[in-house]
Amino acid sequence: MSSSSHAAVELPPGWVQVWFRMSGGPATGLGISAEALPPERVRLRRAPWAALNAAKGDIFRVRRDADGQLWAHEKLEASGFCAVRVTLAPDSPLGPPEPGVDAILDRFTALSVTGAGMFGLAVIDIAPDADLHLVRQLLDTGRRDGWWDYQELCVTEAWEAASP
Repeated sequence: MSSSSHAAVELPPGWVQVWFRMSGGPATGLGISAEALPPERVRLRRAPWAALNAAKGDIFRVRRDADGQLWAHEKLEASGFCAVRVTLAPDSPLGPPEPGVDAILDRFTALSVTGAGMFGLAVIDIAPDADLHLVRQLLDTGRRDGWWDYQELCVTEAWEAASP
């Protein structure tokens, strides 16, 4: 599906829809809302679901294509947030996909980790001041116990150093 076939999204003033290129599937791009920053920059309000090296608060240079859509071109500034995609295991004790996503996000609330999700998939936004060791420990416990699997989309050196 090309980006030009997507319906327009109504955004609050000062916000734009920005697209990240995708490969390996039927979609060519993933669009998310972001805060517009002049000139030709955006700040992500959360991590994209399928983009690597992009996290909440990161600032990207964008370029407008011939159809007028903004595409992420270059990461200019890292926020220090980490982004991890969490996918419910097929027989997860957390339940079916929709309630299971809420159960995933609820597990991380006590660690001050936020996120969003649907269809059995969540992306968690991990703040630089979060207890990274405990977050990693919970991710690994959930994987080991058959709750979910996860993929690191964007991590920091502090995340790497906090391995359980």
